[in-house]
Amino acid sequence: MSQAVRLPFKNPALEELLLWRDPKKSGAVLGAATAAFLFLQFAHINLLQTVAYTLLTLVLGCFLWNNLARQAHFTHRPPVPVPLVLREGIKASDAKDVAEKATVHINKGLAYANRLATGREPVLTGSVVGALYVAGRLAGAVSIVGLAYSAVLGAFTAPKVYELKKAEIDALVDKARAQWTAVYDKHLHKIVTKIPRHTPAKPAESSSDRKEE
Repeated sequence: MSQAVRLPFKNPALEELLLWRDPKKSGAVLGAATAAFLFLQFAHINLLQTVAYTLLTLVLGCFLWNNLARQAHFTHRPPVPVPLVLREGIKASDAKDVAEKATVHINKGLAYANRLATGREPVLTGSVVGALYVAGRLAGAVSIVGLAYSAVLGAFTAPKVYELKKAEIDALVDKARAQWTAVYDKHLHKIVTKIPRHTPAKPAESSSDRKEE
């Protein structure tokens, strides 16, 4: 029996969607994403052009709908339902909460960038360089739409596959980690330790310190 997994999302609806708790709903969303990808991929339509025309349609549709709705004796239709956030804007308290939450993640990202900029962690630098190289090669071989769809497809398949095969995947990951650790300790550790590392310069002594001595 497969063991249920938890995804790092605070929104339970998103977790249920990606884990296929409601197969019809998840299948409908993935099917819509697939249809959109196939349309953009094979219709040879520019993504920016599609977004512009979609927004044009929405703006023109709202204009026509609301003007017809004003003729209540003729159409008997209500106006376009406008979300509350468009009518009243964002509250200062909500904006402050978002800013505080964003600050935490931004500071984590800046600290990570600082670790890379100092050049003191060869393994981390090598991992990031390798990941960026792979990303660059993929970006050159696949369109942005293709990469976006690949991310969506992975989000809808990887969590469910992991949930169904959790024991087997964990065993493979542990085996791969053990093999990598053995290779690193045997061959790479000596090379890494020989890489010169930057050491911060000691602050110069002040005249007061010299006088105290």
